[in-house]
Amino acid sequence: MWAQVFIWVGGISLIVAMFPQTRALYSFLLTQYVQFFLIWVIASITDKATYFLIDFWLDKWATQTQQGSLVPERYIMRVNTYSGALKQATSVVIYSIAILFTVQAIGVSLAEIGIIGIALTYVFKAKVDNLINGCLILWTDQYAIGDVVQIGDVTGVVEHINLYLTQLRGAEGRLITIPNGSFEVVQNLTKDWSRVDFRVEIAYSADARKTLNMMEEVSEQMRNESEWQDKILEPAIILGVDNISHTGILISIWIKTAPIQQFAVGREFRLRIKQAFDQEGIAIGVPQQSVNFQNNANNANGDRNKGENSYLSALGGRE
Repeated sequence: MWAQVFIWVGGISLIVAMFPQTRALYSFLLTQYVQFFLIWVIASITDKATYFLIDFWLDKWATQTQQGSLVPERYIMRVNTYSGALKQATSVVIYSIAILFTVQAIGVSLAEIGIIGIALTYVFKAKVDNLINGCLILWTDQYAIGDVVQIGDVTGVVEHINLYLTQLRGAEGRLITIPNGSFEVVQNLTKDWSRVDFRVEIAYSADARKTLNMMEEVSEQMRNESEWQDKILEPAIILGVDNISHTGILISIWIKTAPIQQFAVGREFRLRIKQAFDQEGIAIGVPQQSVNFQNNANNANGDRNKGENSYLSALGGRE
């Protein structure tokens, strides 16, 4: 790109230099163009060099810090997140400095540039808030690319993040863009580890202790299988009976999983519980309602006799 710019600038300068009337303009343009060209070439080279340095530094940092970590994959996710955000930030800084040098080369004073900068900061206050919050998100590792998060009423996989905005991919495939300064609370569902919060309501007549033992056996059998050993981190925590109501007995279990694996583990565990319930004859809880029927046969006969007596009395009165 810069070679093309250099060719165009050189060609225009030669054309202007051919005519005596424009040779003074040629000297001015040549001086300005050379300055502009050097400023932007240096800015471009610096920008590319920082890309290389950022990747090198992040790779070295991840290699050193993930040794001995319980979740080494987390640092790989952070590298992917930091790389894009830092590259974008350094590009903004480098080209902003290039613009300042360019404007100064034209003849605009630093005082005027400062006034313009203050005005732009006031106008783009929301952008500054997004920038500050974006820095805090990255610094505190609130989430990274690949995490499943809930921001307000929106839940999805973090697909892209920079200093200004976060993009989530929803369950239906929708790409949701959220400015970093527009939220305060973030729920990260996959940082370091995840959990299956399994709840099932069985019939009131079912044997609750037998059901708890059976569910513990199912979870332990699943954890010992090679397919699920690396996904289920610990034995299931049998919380027990959480509630008893007219709909049945509520039983709760927690299963600690590797990050993002709670969805796959939860689906498989629910399938196995359904099969175990069918084999053991355990029914799911359903709402119960008692209906009492009152026998009104005697009342009906009494009312009928009263009606007949009233009719006979009416006939006797006529006679």
